[in-house]
Amino acid sequence: MTFRAEFAGLRAKVALLADAWHGLELAVCEDRPPGDGLAVADHLGDVATEGTAELLAAARTPATAEGLYTTATALLWIRRRIDDEYRSPATVTALLRGAREREAEWRGWVKGVRRGADRCVDALRDAEDAMLRCWREAVELAVLDGCGADR
Repeated sequence: MTFRAEFAGLRAKVALLADAWHGLELAVCEDRPPGDGLAVADHLGDVATEGTAELLAAARTPATAEGLYTTATALLWIRRRIDDEYRSPATVTALLRGAREREAEWRGWVKGVRRGADRCVDALRDAEDAMLRCWREAVELAVLDGCGADR
């Protein structure tokens, strides 16, 4: 394959990740039960909104070295937020503890947020695989062009 073809595949995977992330954002922000909220829920809403901006930038980037870097940075940002914010034991414990202290609809909301994060993990894995294929093509181009990348 060529770099441009791999990059087109990467863009498609980033679009699928953006769709999954949008679903997570809806679950976190729009499906949230009314009334007094949880501080952790507010934080997760902020993270979801920031992630949307990161993925939007990645989806619009050109098939260049800078574009590859922008996309890689966005994927790394998403990976860290999923691992550190949505799936970390501390966050999950805080969500479950807070939901237990509230009405039943909060428990359903927590389940929806966790399902949304799980969908993002699957889409992120596919995007990361596509990213690796792009890097491989970029390195092969650099070697073919004789820029010294093989030293």
